[in-house]
Amino acid sequence: MPPSFPGASQARLFPVAVLVFLGTLPAPAGEVIGWRTDGSGSYPKAEPPLEWSKTKNVVWSTPMPGYGVSHPVLLGRRIFICSEPATLLCLDREDGKILWQKTSSYSELEIATEVREKIKEEQAEMAAISKKESAVRKEMDALQRSLTKDQTPKEEIEKNLQPFRKQLDELKKEKEKLPLGELYTQPGIHSTAGYSAPTPVTNGKEVYVAFGNGLVACFDLDGKRKWLKLIEHSNAPYAHSGSPVLAGDRLLIHFTDLVALETKTGAESWRLKRPTSHGTPLVTRVGGVDVVLTPKGVLVRAEDGKVLAEGLGSCGSNSPVLHEGIVYYVHGNATAVRLPESLKEPVKLPALWKGRVKSSGYGFSSPVVFDGLLYSTNDQNLLTVLDAATGRLVYEESLNLHGAGYPSISLAGNRIYVSSDAGETVVLQAGREYKELARNKLEEFRSSLVFEGKRVYIRTAKNLYCIGE
Repeated sequence: MPPSFPGASQARLFPVAVLVFLGTLPAPAGEVIGWRTDGSGSYPKAEPPLEWSKTKNVVWSTPMPGYGVSHPVLLGRRIFICSEPATLLCLDREDGKILWQKTSSYSELEIATEVREKIKEEQAEMAAISKKESAVRKEMDALQRSLTKDQTPKEEIEKNLQPFRKQLDELKKEKEKLPLGELYTQPGIHSTAGYSAPTPVTNGKEVYVAFGNGLVACFDLDGKRKWLKLIEHSNAPYAHSGSPVLAGDRLLIHFTDLVALETKTGAESWRLKRPTSHGTPLVTRVGGVDVVLTPKGVLVRAEDGKVLAEGLGSCGSNSPVLHEGIVYYVHGNATAVRLPESLKEPVKLPALWKGRVKSSGYGFSSPVVFDGLLYSTNDQNLLTVLDAATGRLVYEESLNLHGAGYPSISLAGNRIYVSSDAGETVVLQAGREYKELARNKLEEFRSSLVFEGKRVYIRTAKNLYCIGE
C-alpha cells in the first residue's frame, strides 16, 4: 500500500460570534448528505471551472489539523469533514474558516467503574501476552533469516517455523479470552487511511461520524456531542474506510459486523455478521421500505437487519452505485441488478447483465453512471466505459495519471472527473468517445471531489480547497 502523505499544519480557528450566527441559519431538515453526497457521485446541475491549480481559481484554502481522506459534506453554509486522529471539523463554506473541531477518544467513553477496573486488568494481561508474542516473533524471524541464508529448502524452513506459529496461535487464543481488554485497546493505525477515512453523514439536524478505531459519535450542528459509542474494531486489512450511512432512524456502520444504531441514543438496534469491505453500503427504499446494499452484494432490511438477498455482486474495495433503480457493482466483474418495486419474499434479483473490466489492486474508486454509460477506473488509472443497459464495452483508455486511482469518479454537469492520489485530475466530456478537456494538478489527495453550483471542494492531505471562478 502507498505510504501516507506528509502531515498537515495547524488549522485556523474562527471567532465564536460567527459560530453563533451560523447556528441561527436554517438547515435542510431531513435531507441525508454523506458519502459521495447522495451515494452517486453525480452533480448534474454543477458548473465548476474547467481548470484549477494551487494558484488558479482558488476561492479559499484552509489548512487541516491532520491527514485525512474523507471528503467534505456540504450542509447550507456548513462544511463537515474529518481529520486525524479522530476529529470532526465544521467550516464556514463562504470563507473556509474553521467554526469548531471536536476530537473523540476512548478516554471520553462512559464506562461503569467496575467495568473500567476489569478493562485495566485485562489490558495488563494483554500487555504481558503481547510481550511474549514479540519475543516469539523475534526468535522466529531470526531463525528464518538464518535458514534462508543457508539456502535451506522452503519445506524444511516451514517445518522449523511450525512450532513458533503454534505458540503464536496459542497466545492469540489467550487474548481472545480477554474481550474487554482487546476492545478497549486502540487498534494499530495504518498510514494509508489512518482513523479518519470515513466521511461524515448528516440528516440536516445532526452529524454522525465513525472512525477507524471503532468509535462512532453524534453531534449537533454547533459541535455539541450527543453520544459517543465504541462499537468494535474493524477486521478490514490495512485500515477501515467505509462510511456510516443513515436509513430512517438507524445509523449503519460496517466495521466487522454490519451494525445498526439508534440515531437518538447510539444504542445498538441489530447486528449482522457478514463480510466487511473498504467500501460504503448503499441505502435506498424499495416499496416504501428502507434497505441497505453492502459492497459484498447483500440486500438487508434496515429496520431489523433481515437478509433479503445475497450474491448480487461485489465491488472490491469501492462502493455500489444506484441509478434509476439499477444497482451496479464494479471490480473485475461488472454486474447490474434491477431492484424490485416491492419486497415480496422470497426476494429474487437476477442480474440484468454481467460484464468484465480490467481490474488491478484493490479497486478503491467507485463508479458513476450518466446518460446510459457506466464509468469506472482501476488503481492503475485505466478508464473503462460500459453501456449501462447491456454491459458491453464502449471504450477503454489509459489516463496516464501519476499515482494510484484512490478518489472515486465524479460527474459535474456533463463532464467526468477522474483523479489520482498524486493530486492530478483529468476532465473528460461525457460520451461514447474519449474526449479530454483539461488536466489539473493540485496537492496529493485521496479524497473524492464534491461539487455544488460553480464550485468544487477538494480535501488534500494538508488542506481543504474551494475551487471556483
